[in-house]
Amino acid sequence: MNAASFFSIIVLIILVIQMHPRQELFMSQTLCHDWLNFKNIVFFAYLMFATRTQEPSLKFNKIFSCSIKHLCCLYYSMVLATEYVVGDDEGWNSGVDYYAWLDGKTFYVGDVLVFNYNAGDHNVIVVDADGYDKCSASPNWGSYDSGNDGITLSSPGDNYYICQWHCDYTDQKLKVTVLQS
Repeated sequence: MNAASFFSIIVLIILVIQMHPRQELFMSQTLCHDWLNFKNIVFFAYLMFATRTQEPSLKFNKIFSCSIKHLCCLYYSMVLATEYVVGDDEGWNSGVDYYAWLDGKTFYVGDVLVFNYNAGDHNVIVVDADGYDKCSASPNWGSYDSGNDGITLSSPGDNYYICQWHCDYTDQKLKVTVLQS
């Protein structure tokens, strides 16, 4: 098996995971798109470039050993990541006590927040501390309105989420402190 064949098999595996109808068996959809689409493509492109002048058998061995290490790290992060449904059964809605929901939970980089709500009735806006305090949706770092939004916690620190229509009136906002995994 040459390196090109091996690379093709890896790409095929990635595509199967992404297109699988029960993708949640592998990982959350957000994590799959963020992690696989970007990091794996960059990683394998780097391997192909870095080993372009090596003898084919050495090239295959280097790519294979690096790929196994990379896939082990990917599996490790998938196993440790936790998916949290914001508000549990009540979801992302007005009148939910999100302070009580946060009590006892510890969030780490790689965890996923899932916001479930009726599309059109609510939305999720990612804001800074000022936007959170003032219930202001502008400026923001993302706006979601599908009714089932998964957001991967990608860096340590405080993350702020509001519903732009209900933050002022029903305190529909969430502050999540994320720790390094």
